[in-house]
Amino acid sequence: MTIRRHFILFGITFFAWAMYYLLGLPFNYFIDWNVAEKTLLSLISAFAILPYIAFFVLFFLGSDYLKTSIWFAFYASVFVFVLDFIVVGLIEGNGIHFVISHWPLTLGYLYVWISIPLVGSVLERISREKR
Repeated sequence: MTIRRHFILFGITFFAWAMYYLLGLPFNYFIDWNVAEKTLLSLISAFAILPYIAFFVLFFLGSDYLKTSIWFAFYASVFVFVLDFIVVGLIEGNGIHFVISHWPLTLGYLYVWISIPLVGSVLERISREKR
């Protein structure tokens, strides 16, 4: 994968994180919500928003869908974890314990490793069948 594609994935991931953070800012990064609302947010993110974004990003980046999807999952989990740790853990003073108190985020770090490569493998399979 080219450096340009890494920067594109990095930029998309940063933009998505920033939007999610800004949307959650009035609600203490969604911590002020009750369990049912957080669960609904997690389900919507996991089954509606993330696969949709993954499909379009992988489709438009083209070529090796599975390899690109694994890199995308890396950026969407490890890089987002680092951003959350800086903001929620260090700046807001929650430390590493934010992975428990902000459990929807923790689920998101794990879910991207299932969802994005799954979308990549489906696109890879479709691409091979067309050849």
